[in-house]
Amino acid sequence: MDTELATLAASAANALVGALTTETWERARTLIARLRGTSDTGRLALELAEDRELLLADPANARNRAALTAAWQQRFRTLIADDPDAARAFLGLVAELAETAEPTRPAGPVGSTGPTFHAESHDTSRVYQAAGDMNFGRPPQP
Repeated sequence: MDTELATLAASAANALVGALTTETWERARTLIARLRGTSDTGRLALELAEDRELLLADPANARNRAALTAAWQQRFRTLIADDPDAARAFLGLVAELAETAEPTRPAGPVGSTGPTFHAESHDTSRVYQAAGDMNFGRPPQP
């Protein structure tokens, strides 16, 4: 799988697992159902509710968070591999979850006007964040 698409799957998994412990988890469920192209939203809702319950039961357990992130990352990699056009939908998922996520981090310095970023990386995953264009594998255009 292309490195960019693998990174996208990892970002989507991180966004989803991060959303599971916020008030946006139901929105995340809707977005994932749409991406998976399934009408079996009951089963998906149950999976996400169980994942949410696991995370909320012990929020400090990094092993649970890492395991869930890895599992969802693999699911997303499979979806992207089966449908390369799904990458655009995953970009939308990551952006929307980032927009609607409730802040779980301290606010930036008083008077700051720039964006505030928050991300978690587990095991061998990577997090890429940018407030502008991001290029993978090729130099930025002037």
